[in-house]
Formats: sequence, structure tokens, C-alpha cells
Amino acid sequence: MTVKLDERGITLVELLAALALVTLVAGIAWTLLMTGFRHTEVEVDKTVLQQDANLIITSLSNAHRRSASYTLTFEADKLKIETCKGVPLTCEVNTIDKEYNFTGTTVNGTVIDTADAVPDVFPILNPTEKHTQLLLVLTDVHNPKRTISVETTLTRILTGMK
Repeated sequence: MTVKLDERGITLVELLAALALVTLVAGIAWTLLMTGFRHTEVEVDKTVLQQDANLIITSLSNAHRRSASYTLTFEADKLKIETCKGVPLTCEVNTIDKEYNFTGTTVNGTVIDTADAVPDVFPILNPTEKHTQLLLVLTDVHNPKRTISVETTLTRILTGMK
């Protein structure tokens, strides 16, 4: 006489093993997904910082090339560019409205320190007489670890040299 056993179900050990494998795979997938999201966020922030630096350099370059004279004011984590042109001189102020810490930026060898309460002013830069050497250092005021520096020379045809 043979006895047939009904073996259609699963045992508790098999169920626990399957649950442990699913948990392990899900944990690894979740970790990889979160790492990818963090990496993407860091890269996006870095790209935004680079784009903002390029926009600031473009604004400074336009002021240098299109104005008879201009003044730069670094105050309260903002940059103001006052350009003057025409006869009689008419001036307008362009404010870079994103807040960055500009500490470490140099204009013609003079270092900016926006950490103090005193505005750093570069009065009357005359682009027809001298090129402007610029090392732009941008630091995110909300995350000081995010910083970028760009070195450039603002140029145009020099007409006032002696």
C-alpha cells in the first residue's frame, strides 16, 4: 500500500527564503536609485553654477565692450554693474539678481571680500584704455561646498593707450 502525499503547498522555510531574496534585491535596487538621484542633484547644481558664472561673465564682457566706462559693486552677495556711455554720459545699473558669495574674486589683482559688511567697489573701469583681468569665484550662499572659479580677461580694442 502506497500513501500519496499532497505536495502542492510551500513550506515556511521556502516562504522565508523567498521573502529574504526579494528584500535583498529591493534593498539593492533602492540604494542604487537613491545614489543616482543624489548624483543627479549634485551634477544639476554644478551645471547651474557653471551657467550662472557664464551669464555673469557675459554681462561683464558686454559692459566692457559696449561702455565708455563702468563700475562694479560687490555688495550683500550681489553684483551691480553700472555702465555709462554716450555724450552726455548716461548711466544704467544692471544687478545680477542671484545671490552668490563672491569672496575670492579678483578684478585687476584686487581681491573681493564680501564676507564683511563693506561693499567692494571698482570705480570707473575704462575699457578703452586697459583690459580687465578677472578671476570670478562663485560660492553658493546656501551650500558653501558648491563653488566654481573662472579666470578670464575682458578685452576690446584699446583706443586710449598712450
